[in-house]
Amino acid sequence: MKVLFALGAADIKETKNGIKSVVKTLGLVEGVKAINYASGKHFADIIRGEGNYPETGKKRIWFKLNYLKHLYEYLKRKDSSTANQKIAEIIKAPTLQFIGQMIPDARLFTKEFMLNHVWQHLVDHDYNVEGSVMSPKGNSVSLNVKRCFYNEVARDVGLMAIADRMCYGDYVFWETYHPNVRFSRTKTLIDGDDYCDHTLTWVE
Repeated sequence: MKVLFALGAADIKETKNGIKSVVKTLGLVEGVKAINYASGKHFADIIRGEGNYPETGKKRIWFKLNYLKHLYEYLKRKDSSTANQKIAEIIKAPTLQFIGQMIPDARLFTKEFMLNHVWQHLVDHDYNVEGSVMSPKGNSVSLNVKRCFYNEVARDVGLMAIADRMCYGDYVFWETYHPNVRFSRTKTLIDGDDYCDHTLTWVE
C-alpha cells in the first residue's frame, strides 16, 4: 500500500487522463471492461506489496506501468493483432501531460532558453531520470540520461514489448510543442545502450 502514499496530484491527474484515453480509444463499453480488468489486477498487486521500491519516484512510475501492463494483457487477449496500436494511442495523452508539466509554456520558450536552460530545468523537475546536460553545440543541446525509472520498471513488470512506444512520446511532444524545435535521439536505455542522448535543435 505504500505505493499509494507516494502518489501526488500530478499522478492522479495523469491517471484520470489515462482513463479518459482508454474510453476514447476503446469506446465506453469495452473501455469500462478494460479498466475494470486492469484495476482489479493492479490493486491486487498493490495489496501484495508489489512496487515498493526505496525511491519515491520509482514507486510513482510503477503505479503507472503496472496498470498499463494489465491493460495491455487485456488488449492482447481481445485481439493481439491490434493491441500494440491501441496501447500506443491510449498512452499518448498521459505521456504528453507527463512531459508537458515539466516544460514551460511554448510562448515563453526561446532559443536562448533551449540552449542554456531547458534540459537542466527538466532534470531538476523530472523524478524519473538522472542525467548530464551537455554543453550547447551550434543550435543544438543534448541531455544524456544515464538512469530512467521507466526503463527499469518496464523491465521489472515485463512491459518491454511496448516500452519503445512510451519513449516515442518524446518525439510526439516536441513535434507539437514549438515550431522552431526539433527533437532527435540515437541511443536509448530501452534498447540496451548506456544512455539516452536526447537532443534539441533550434531551426529558423
